[in-house]
Amino acid sequence: MDEKHMHFTLESVRKLIMKDEPNVEIISLEEEFGSGRGDNYTSMLYRIRAKGRKQIKNNEWINYECAIIYKVLPQSREHREAFKSELLFQNEVAFYTHVWPALNKLQTNGRKVFNGVAKIYAAQIDFIAMEDLRERGFKMADRRKGLQLEHLKRTLKALAGFHALSLTLRETRPEEFARLTDPSEGKGIQEALFRTENENWYRQYYQVAAKNAIRMVSDGLPSHMESKRIEIMKKLRAFLNDDVFFRTMSELVAMQGPLTVFCHGDCWTNNILFKDDLTKSNEEVVYLIDFQLTRVGSLALDLANLLYCCASGEIRQAHMTQLLQHYHFHLMSSLHTLNPKQPPKDPSVMWELLNEEMRRCGRFGVGLALDILPISTCESEEAPDLYEKSKTNKGKENTRAPPREGAECARLMTDLVLELVHNHAL
Repeated sequence: MDEKHMHFTLESVRKLIMKDEPNVEIISLEEEFGSGRGDNYTSMLYRIRAKGRKQIKNNEWINYECAIIYKVLPQSREHREAFKSELLFQNEVAFYTHVWPALNKLQTNGRKVFNGVAKIYAAQIDFIAMEDLRERGFKMADRRKGLQLEHLKRTLKALAGFHALSLTLRETRPEEFARLTDPSEGKGIQEALFRTENENWYRQYYQVAAKNAIRMVSDGLPSHMESKRIEIMKKLRAFLNDDVFFRTMSELVAMQGPLTVFCHGDCWTNNILFKDDLTKSNEEVVYLIDFQLTRVGSLALDLANLLYCCASGEIRQAHMTQLLQHYHFHLMSSLHTLNPKQPPKDPSVMWELLNEEMRRCGRFGVGLALDILPISTCESEEAPDLYEKSKTNKGKENTRAPPREGAECARLMTDLVLELVHNHAL
């Protein structure tokens, strides 16, 4: 990338790094795009490699390298408006600046249950700079293949620890939890997508996405389910009805209860990084990235996002109960680790609550699938390009539209709808 397009200078990068490493001298920078088309939708990612030297004694220096990922708002105003990028960016800054430090503070004296948030160098209104986890061997799974059983189990264990931090904060420091859920002073997070004032803004997008989903399920219904066609399509159309869909999704995210936590909010394949080559037995194996859609709601919202939008129907059919039990086990274990002096919560009560919330939030998974399945299964060239400047009104019209769905998208959507109708969640 040529110098005139560089977003950082040597001095600005040095200032970021020297907060933790004051004896570093940066000599050169290399910058490149940090993601490809279809990998990221609401902000632009860049990767910086800083090279220089580090002083270890008075006159002794060693070579030094540091890799940083940073994200900025899309250059195109059309893209920023279409994806509500400014509000999402503000939300993520609040999470990194206020929410995560409060949660992480609970993990003292060896009480670690979740460490899957990248090191943050800076989180400001116009940019976020963080550790490049690729340097430590972390990478995302193939979005077009979805997550396999082992990756799902690792992610569920990580989510259990992450959610346990919120439940513990609510129980031990309720006033702090309440303060971090109040966005009025800029320190709390807020629902960024499913909020009443967004309904008309997203209406056209979801009208198209819902129409596509109805057609996919109608065309993809297996012959042995033909006798239930009327029932299935009636329930799907009722949920996706233009007059109630967005309101229903907004109500699902807004409902508070005993399992209310800080949710990641966007648990799809591209926001979960894995390390397959584990050299240290205690090393974190899953990192969650992109907290722009973080919200306060039922932990089942994250689980529905992960299990209904990132796993195949075959995996859920064979392993759904096992996967939820795996999450439940690590949630109970993490809660005890964080607050060992408190009487343990009754596992059977928590299990019933979890299943109740999964039934309630099942429809939320279908609502997200309208958006996520076309995105996760499309070819990269069919995805929006946030690095490209829109210059015409025509670009604005095409920015926020679902990618063209294919056979795999139709299969995943049909399997999901049939499963949730069978489970009385739809």
